[in-house]
Amino acid sequence: MAESQKEVKEIDLLELFASIGKGIKNMFFYLIKSLAFLITFGIRRAHWLALFAIAGGLIGLLFYSTTSRYYTSNLIAQPNGISAYDMVEYINDLNRFTEKKNIPALSLALDLDEQTCKKIKNIEAFYYLDVNNDGKGDIVDFDKTYNPKDTTIVIDNRRIYVEVQVLDNSIFSPLREGLFAYVAKNPYLLQLNEIRKKELQELVTMSELEIAKLDSLQNVDYFKSDLDLKSKQQSSLMFLSEKDKQMFYKDKITLIRQKQSYQKELEMATAPLTVIKDFAALTLEENPKSGYIIKFGFWFGLIGYVLLLLMFYKAHISAFLRY
Repeated sequence: MAESQKEVKEIDLLELFASIGKGIKNMFFYLIKSLAFLITFGIRRAHWLALFAIAGGLIGLLFYSTTSRYYTSNLIAQPNGISAYDMVEYINDLNRFTEKKNIPALSLALDLDEQTCKKIKNIEAFYYLDVNNDGKGDIVDFDKTYNPKDTTIVIDNRRIYVEVQVLDNSIFSPLREGLFAYVAKNPYLLQLNEIRKKELQELVTMSELEIAKLDSLQNVDYFKSDLDLKSKQQSSLMFLSEKDKQMFYKDKITLIRQKQSYQKELEMATAPLTVIKDFAALTLEENPKSGYIIKFGFWFGLIGYVLLLLMFYKAHISAFLRY
């Protein structure tokens, strides 16, 4: 009895798997037939689809002629004395002006005339995210996904990314100067930067003093070494009292490198914001004519295809819906 039940179950499973395989096979052939039908339908009415696509391209040209051209570029900068997060928030006040088209406020902030500010479409700053905690920024947070609660991702405070969109690619240079004028207007940022420079200068001075001490200690050791060697020639423990003269060399090199690093930052990063990569005056439009023609032509062609399909098979569709 048990064996017969087992055989029945095995037969049922085989039939089930066979039914599933047959269903998948039928669905696959149905999809192939449907795709072939749609392609054949489109080929047979290609002249109508071409008319729809041409109409869409002409409408795209109309939209192109009624919209302004704009250009996009970016600047990478190093904030000095302030965190990247705070600098990004400060610069993004300009983004709020551009979004609301507040030209007078933008002109006052950037120290630029209103005619120039009217050519600025957008200004927005982003910070770099260090996703693997190696101290270097890996990606720009364009999507604003940074979550302070996520301790696995931190902000790289050494760089920020500023993206601008302008209606005239000749204003990148004055816009850059206006951006730095805007940052320089903030007394808090200026004070933080001055404190940073004073601290760096103190570190340079301390490094120089430590280097001088090592030099003095090294000279004393060298001068004494010969006398000490003569007085300890008979001592069996002489090797225990010798100084490791390589120690002075390693410590001095470390201090010199630290001093050079401080001096480099003092000389290169004098302002609250230091440019790493400047804006580039691009000649390629972000919204070119071809983009409008292709986009509108494609969508009008697709709409035309659906309308033709509905028109030619209206009776079949009505009959299908009635069931």
